[in-house]
Amino acid sequence: MRLSTSFRFLVWITLFSLPLICHAETLWLSKDDWKKTIELKPFFNAVNDPLNSYSALSLARQTDNFVPLDQFHLAEPDDTFWLETTLNTADDLDETHFYLSFHHLTFVDLYIIKDGELEAHRKAGAFQKKTELLPNDNRFSFNLLLAPSSTYQLLLKVKHTKKYPPNFDFVLQSTYTYLSNNHTLDVINIWLQGAIAILLFYACLSWLISRYRPFLWVVLFLLGIGLYSISLQPFFIDFAFPMHPETGWLLVLVFLHLGIIGFYLLLIDFLETKKNAPKLYQYGHYSIKALFIFSPLCIIHNSLTSNYYLTSQINLYLSLFHLTYIGSYISLVLWRKLDASQRFMIYGVLVFALGVIVLVGSALLYKEESFTYVPVISKATILLITILFLMGINQKVRQQEQEKIAVLEQLNKVHTEQHSLIERKVEQRTAELKSMNGKLKEQKTELMHKTASINTLMDELNHRVKNNLQILYSLSSLQLSRTPNEKDTEVLNTIRGRIKAMILVNNHLNIDKEKQAVQLASLVREIKQHIQYIYDPLNNIQIEVDVSEDLQFHADMSLPFGLILTELFTNTFKHAFTPDYVHPSITLLIHLKEGRVQFIYKDNGKGSEKLNTDASMGISLVRNLVRQLNGNVVIDHHAGFTYLFTFPNSK
Repeated sequence: MRLSTSFRFLVWITLFSLPLICHAETLWLSKDDWKKTIELKPFFNAVNDPLNSYSALSLARQTDNFVPLDQFHLAEPDDTFWLETTLNTADDLDETHFYLSFHHLTFVDLYIIKDGELEAHRKAGAFQKKTELLPNDNRFSFNLLLAPSSTYQLLLKVKHTKKYPPNFDFVLQSTYTYLSNNHTLDVINIWLQGAIAILLFYACLSWLISRYRPFLWVVLFLLGIGLYSISLQPFFIDFAFPMHPETGWLLVLVFLHLGIIGFYLLLIDFLETKKNAPKLYQYGHYSIKALFIFSPLCIIHNSLTSNYYLTSQINLYLSLFHLTYIGSYISLVLWRKLDASQRFMIYGVLVFALGVIVLVGSALLYKEESFTYVPVISKATILLITILFLMGINQKVRQQEQEKIAVLEQLNKVHTEQHSLIERKVEQRTAELKSMNGKLKEQKTELMHKTASINTLMDELNHRVKNNLQILYSLSSLQLSRTPNEKDTEVLNTIRGRIKAMILVNNHLNIDKEKQAVQLASLVREIKQHIQYIYDPLNNIQIEVDVSEDLQFHADMSLPFGLILTELFTNTFKHAFTPDYVHPSITLLIHLKEGRVQFIYKDNGKGSEKLNTDASMGISLVRNLVRQLNGNVVIDHHAGFTYLFTFPNSK
């Protein structure tokens, strides 16, 4: 009986103590804690909720579902789970405003239970929409108003969809401590960001002034890595994607890859790897092309699976591989081929490698918690790398400027020597030209004398030709009055007409000696008047002439044309009309058509049934003269005679 009583007492004590053993200790908050940073992890109990079946009030009343945090295990990283702790405030608590903060969890719901009733429900988290946050809260903290001598039960519903192993780094701080700590980190970030912005502006300005391509790659590198460090901070999501935070997180790796592409382009261009290290040049090009494919794949993978953890791990290991390959290749192959300015690039690569190693190490050790300090580490690394890159580029630019100056001085020296040589040649050539000019002047004077003599002879020749033609014309005219025979008279008139045509052409040529051209309309009118005077002094036959006033013939064409026209008029007057012929007429048209002279001569005489060119000396003469003009003639003899001549307006 005594043993049974003792056994019942032990069971009672064990059952009474079980909740105390299974649950975490209670959190007390007093006046002395207002400057402290209290980590809540030792005070948390946890329960898994993969089906999202619990509510805050049900869990608040059934705390037996919770287990201590060190005994808690999640089946999947993105399962929903609950954290619970009890917070007691002392009577002497002066500071009532506190912040409950955490890092990088995607969805966190805070439930504050007081006296068994739900006092507040708040939301926060990396993927939480901006409209779900209260004004005094932000993505990674809750602003709490705690009253003295009170007991609060805090329930945190957590779902971390990025599939990182969730951390439980919730801390409780007074508003003063929270703002002080964040202010220090913000100031450091702002200073580093300002320095990066200055370097970015300097690189842009340097590229615009010098057009030296490595400056452009520095701009791309700074822009990419700078945006990467900014995109890890909450204010970037709140500013750019307040309603779609997931989109902002998808861009983090895009910015990182953009910076790496700028780094590779700078490496390829500035180190002249195409010439100094063809294998590294090919590797850089392949890496850039691979990044253009890999970056969209990362976006697609993260958006479809939300497995940011896997994507981050792949990028970390790939960065280590890149740096190992590039570092070993540069140190073993490329170092000796580089000048002093290019070696600054290598120093920057080493700093870049050191920064990546630090980031990779912190990511492997601290997982997602390392993202808190990644912006500061990356910005500091970027600044140091960019300064080294810019020092090397500026030294290279100065070196190129010095080389340009040396080349310009050499060119100036060569130019001076060439100028002296050219001056000597010019002087020598000037003397030769003066001598030749003197000889040319003598030749010109001699030619002028010869030309004057030739002109005198030509004038004399033309004068004699004109006199001879005039004598022939006068003799034939005198002989005409003494010739009783009609046939002889016709022969003399024909000869007179041809001689007169030659006289008229000669007269027209003497009018304009320089052009050696005849005004056709005037020549036609004079030949027409003379032939009509011989055969039709009473003007019984009507003659219509239509000739373009601006049409001119060359001297070589004028005489054959004048003889043709004379022959046509003569034949018409002699054979076309009888004395009693009614309304006799002659029509003459001369125009240019498509660059050729078209000459139509037509009479309305009796015509001829048959055209006998062998018996007609006039027609034979016309055909021969047309051949001299390189033309052709078509003759229609049925209703009067119609002649259609075509020939070029030059011989």
